[in-house]
Amino acid sequence: MRHKPKLSTTIATSRRAFKLKQTTLICLSLFSPMLLACGPDFPLQLTQDRQSNLSYLPQASFSQQLTTLAKPLPWQYQDAPAAQEYLWDEAHGRYLSQTRAFESSELSEAHLALVNTLRDATGPIEAEQMAAKLDQDLPQALTWYTLGAVAFEAKDYERATNYFTKIIKLPESERASRSLWALYSLSRIELILSKTSADPEHLNRANAYLTQLQAEVIQGSADPLRLSLASLGEQAYILLHQGQPLAQTTEQSDTADAKLPITLNPAVLDKVIELYATQSVQGDSSGYDSLLMLSRTLMGKDIAELKPLLQQASVQQLLIAYWQSSTNEFAYDGQLSEMGLKVAEILKIFPADGLQLSHGDKLAAIYYQLGDYASAERLLALAKPSGLTWWLTAKLMLQKGDSVGAANAYAEAARHFPEQPKVLATVDAKETQQQAIDADKDIATYCRIRAEQGVLSLERGEYLDALNHLLESGDEYWQDIAYVAERVLTTAELKLFVDEHVPLITFEYPKDSDWYDNIEPINNRLRYLLGRRLLREGAIKEAPAYFPNPNLYASALDYGNQLTLAKNEKGIDSAKAYWAAAGLARHQGMEILGFELAPDYSIYQGVFDLSDWNEPSKLSEKEQSRVNASQAIPDKRFHYRYTAAELANKAADFVPQNSQAYAALLCQATGWVLYRDQELALRYYKKYVTNGAFVPWAENFGLQCEAPDFDSAAKRARANDMAQWNALYHKLKKPIVFGLLAIAGLMGVWWIRRRKTQ
Repeated sequence: MRHKPKLSTTIATSRRAFKLKQTTLICLSLFSPMLLACGPDFPLQLTQDRQSNLSYLPQASFSQQLTTLAKPLPWQYQDAPAAQEYLWDEAHGRYLSQTRAFESSELSEAHLALVNTLRDATGPIEAEQMAAKLDQDLPQALTWYTLGAVAFEAKDYERATNYFTKIIKLPESERASRSLWALYSLSRIELILSKTSADPEHLNRANAYLTQLQAEVIQGSADPLRLSLASLGEQAYILLHQGQPLAQTTEQSDTADAKLPITLNPAVLDKVIELYATQSVQGDSSGYDSLLMLSRTLMGKDIAELKPLLQQASVQQLLIAYWQSSTNEFAYDGQLSEMGLKVAEILKIFPADGLQLSHGDKLAAIYYQLGDYASAERLLALAKPSGLTWWLTAKLMLQKGDSVGAANAYAEAARHFPEQPKVLATVDAKETQQQAIDADKDIATYCRIRAEQGVLSLERGEYLDALNHLLESGDEYWQDIAYVAERVLTTAELKLFVDEHVPLITFEYPKDSDWYDNIEPINNRLRYLLGRRLLREGAIKEAPAYFPNPNLYASALDYGNQLTLAKNEKGIDSAKAYWAAAGLARHQGMEILGFELAPDYSIYQGVFDLSDWNEPSKLSEKEQSRVNASQAIPDKRFHYRYTAAELANKAADFVPQNSQAYAALLCQATGWVLYRDQELALRYYKKYVTNGAFVPWAENFGLQCEAPDFDSAAKRARANDMAQWNALYHKLKKPIVFGLLAIAGLMGVWWIRRRKTQ
């Protein structure tokens, strides 16, 4: 007698587990902003909220705008820069300065130990006593610099000055690479003293030391700490504060500060901006910080005080750079902010240099971002044509509803920017990553323009053009590329486009690459997307060729082969093939069947679901019909798990219902969808209860499943066949005997009658 497992117990267990997960998800959803905040920096998707994205003009990077304000350095470095990091001192539980961190790699172990002993002295006097016992163990310049550093730390500036001065008087061969350090320290001392003294010579002497430092670098002195770059910022500070009353510079920092109550002198402001900009462009971040503070200082000035300063070209450029990097702060909720109002006020007195403004395109962009479209158009008419002017023209035309004119303007804008570097036939992973890091502002702007071209083409129903433009926009807009390729184009359109325009790029796939640092060439990513789409739609012969990753190619090929085998074979062999395909779909479904975007988000390996993250744009009827036709079946997250479950269900149809394999296959199918589709899971379970044999683990059906035993299933099939023949034999045995006897009797009667007639 066959025993059925307890249906109520199994379903109750499943429901309890489901309720537990549901409760957990509800609790987690309360903290969803926090969870998303811990996630990656999700790429921008322009195809979401298209009107807003097409009207938006991205703000520029402040640092990138400073290049035109900088001047080339009058020297070239002969050495690599030292690592800009602090060294942890385990013995004293502290971080050491960058100077001491550099010494730890520069000096021998013996010299480093002696220098550290001197630096750790309780004061300059103790350090001098210790140094007197060293004899000739340390080079003289190194000993003097260390003693000077100890005195500087103790604010004994007179003693420190004495030691540093001794170093710069030594012959060059005896300075032990401490001449630049000493000169910079001497300038720092003079700047510190200038804050508490009315003597202007402190600033003059500080500038003289800095000039001497730069001269030695020009002559070839090694400068691993890049003190010569720092000296540019110090010289700018000196220019800003020379001639200022003492009360205005007391207890202030060594660099320009946004709250510093100084009177900006137009005569020196050009040089100050040049020095800070050069310092910034050469990689010293303090130059960037100083110009940012100076820009904020200028913004805080009264209009009357600012007006004469605006006659300086460098001041104009600096403010434009600052505004372009702050446009997101111009308005909130459709209303100009305090900053936006101040910018608008300054623009009223901004000088114009004739009919054609040298910065007309940038000023037009600022007017556009302030919402003053009439002024933006007026300046565009006066500005020299550039990529920015055409970009703005396209946006203004879109506001007027002229999509044809906007498309032409976008094309002109793209022609004014350099195209993306051509992809090489062979790509190195590290080089690709570095290229992404080093992408300059022109490439970024070009990519944004091409992406917006793609969105506009999408709106106009020009779907192949949309994909072409978006593909030119690069990795930053991969989600938009994926949307058009995966949901808007038909599979045949996408395949033809890829075959004609997207060649495979030779690429060595890293062993430990993760989804959040994907550096795979975009050509390969698009081909991979097509491969998954083909495999989902049953084109199992064509699909593997579009999987560029060798491992995934093998999996896709195996999946297709198993499906083909399952359809061609019968019985247990067919079940085995269906089960093998089910396993691939379940455990590698994201990689070989997953949608790049919704509902699976293979782009993030399924870690994040952004279906409700962006408000979708209202689509045209034509685009919506294409999107509907290409949706997942079923349209649920991790849809390939349903595919896997159905393949396992099919496998169960080819094994004996009274076998362990039948129960195991339906158990696996149930478990794969148990927490995602209770109705489907219950259907698989009922199928087992109706047809299957009792198994000891059935009480936890869908939660604890055994692997199907196909060998036993084959034996069971043979046993079932034998049992059927036996049953048929016992059923027909008596009727056959009686039938044979009857036939024999009839033949006997017939024979007797025949004899009588003869």
